[in-house]
Amino acid sequence: MTGILRSESCGVELAIDARWFKLGSYYRKATTYALMMAVAAPLQIYLLTRQGEHSDTNTGYAKLSLLCVGMQAVLDSYQCLMHLTAGIVVDALFHSFGAAAFLQFVLFSVFEMRTLLQIWKSRRPGAEQNWLEMRRDLSMLYTRFYAGFLAGFFIMYWCQKRPWIVAVVANSYWVPQILWNAWNNNKKPMHAGYVVGTSVIRLLLPLYVFGCPTNFIRIEPQYWVCLVLVSWVGAQVFALYAQHVRGPRCVFPESWFPPVYDYHRDVSEDGDAGGVDCVICMATVECADRNQRVVTPCNHFFHEPCLTRWMEVKMECPTCRGALPPADF
Repeated sequence: MTGILRSESCGVELAIDARWFKLGSYYRKATTYALMMAVAAPLQIYLLTRQGEHSDTNTGYAKLSLLCVGMQAVLDSYQCLMHLTAGIVVDALFHSFGAAAFLQFVLFSVFEMRTLLQIWKSRRPGAEQNWLEMRRDLSMLYTRFYAGFLAGFFIMYWCQKRPWIVAVVANSYWVPQILWNAWNNNKKPMHAGYVVGTSVIRLLLPLYVFGCPTNFIRIEPQYWVCLVLVSWVGAQVFALYAQHVRGPRCVFPESWFPPVYDYHRDVSEDGDAGGVDCVICMATVECADRNQRVVTPCNHFFHEPCLTRWMEVKMECPTCRGALPPADF
């Protein structure tokens, strides 16, 4: 229906351009979307649990980027709030959208926040803190989370006329992990299934909005945005795969990062560089053979396989508890 309503006495003119649609069909589309998101949340919980099994130790969690997991938690909190609001506004959709919102609330408030706490804890190995210090650090962690939550609202407001920018920024959650791997020389920090599965699941929402011609939001498809998002996320996954196979710094110039400590360094000029007994296996270490032994910055000798297994649990010297730098072996 198109027309103009004009009041000559009041001097008011109202232009009308309205379209009709079948309400039942609209509700079915919205319910199908809510079901898709409700199924996606448990899958994300499963993948995050698999990643937790892959990390498993303090050293494993320390390899994860706090910002990477934090960005995903913020995205899930937005989706939870969005679906909950839609369910409250439209009574007929409350049950389907409420279920999706509840599952996403569990995802970010329980599983992702627990992962954030594990990462925070892993970066303080052996730290003796009283309750006030722990509360201060936890408050800082939650403050950063809610600061990112509010910053996202400002970004969406500034880019409301260019929603594709918001979609690209929201799907850049692997970038902090790529940079963290390169800076700290982290090897194989993430489970391959977690990376691929999470990338595919998190693309469902933007691809539905920008690519589905019959979406219930009634937004005109923008297929070029879908192509940009798939290419961008695919590039991030490829970079993580390259770091997994060829080394954490293969996608960046080596000069950008601090040098990697050489555990096979020559110790001939250091004099008495520790003992010759590996305190891990209690067997003799041949200090003269650089291929059979490793030496820590605190000048303690170990067998390479022994120290490798030890560093999977703790990044501390077994002899003096000194901090150990990442290894390149």
